[in-house]
Amino acid sequence: MRFKVTIIACILVFLQGCTKELHYDDGRTSYFKNIYFHFYDDTVITCLNYNIQLGFKDYQNPWDSSQIGADSEQIQNIVNIINRFKPDIVALQEVPRNRYNTVTKNVIEELAKRLNMNYAFGSHGYDDPVGIYPAQGEWGNAILTKYQILEIHNVEVSYIDESNKRSMLDAKIMINNSVILHGLTLHYGFSLTELNEGIENTKQYLKNLDDPMILIADFNYQRPILLLEAEFAELGMMDADTGYVLGDDRVLISKDFFSPVDVGSYYDTINHTSDHSAVYCILKINQ
Repeated sequence: MRFKVTIIACILVFLQGCTKELHYDDGRTSYFKNIYFHFYDDTVITCLNYNIQLGFKDYQNPWDSSQIGADSEQIQNIVNIINRFKPDIVALQEVPRNRYNTVTKNVIEELAKRLNMNYAFGSHGYDDPVGIYPAQGEWGNAILTKYQILEIHNVEVSYIDESNKRSMLDAKIMINNSVILHGLTLHYGFSLTELNEGIENTKQYLKNLDDPMILIADFNYQRPILLLEAEFAELGMMDADTGYVLGDDRVLISKDFFSPVDVGSYYDTINHTSDHSAVYCILKINQ
């Protein structure tokens, strides 16, 4: 009987993943698509966090309408950096969609195609470069993974006005037949008001999740990192960084379910792909 249930569940997941689910939630587009349907029995997974600066070089300003980014070469640079680590789950911040000054309009789709990965996207809202009105382009967070995505939620975590709101993308991911986890990514705003509101709303959301969590994010944290760890410790989460200083880009994990194996970062000083480092973390699943 259990075998039959497993087969039915797999068929349902396959059918669900065949269509691109798209909806607009208060001006925030979110969707996911499973392109690849492989089954794994992994007990060790590699996660990667990368803020891609809207597909612009580290010396460019994505908010300047006279500058152009996210061309095919730049997309390939991002792909090359991701491939350095052979990650199983990738969290991206500052991902553009249909923006005025990007050559590639569907950036997450193009990355997924070149990386052979499933994907999810969650927008903060509409916000084109300065001087372009009305705003049409979007930006937000994204997840890439070799695993199947079961469902997503794009949750608003802070709001100042229509041009200054931030969201957290939660992708429910099936690692193997016995492990389902929440892969979450966010990018807090720069002000302390946004940071404090973002942390509080994030914690309130995470309290209601039952499955193990990996929060891979650019926290823009403006206090000692130990205080960030303390904020989430009450939820049974820990910083996967056990001594290696990674700045604002960090990986928080359910401490009873995962054990950190290795962590590190890489900054591209050759092609200047982003103003952020790519941060990787290898985790052992404790079963």
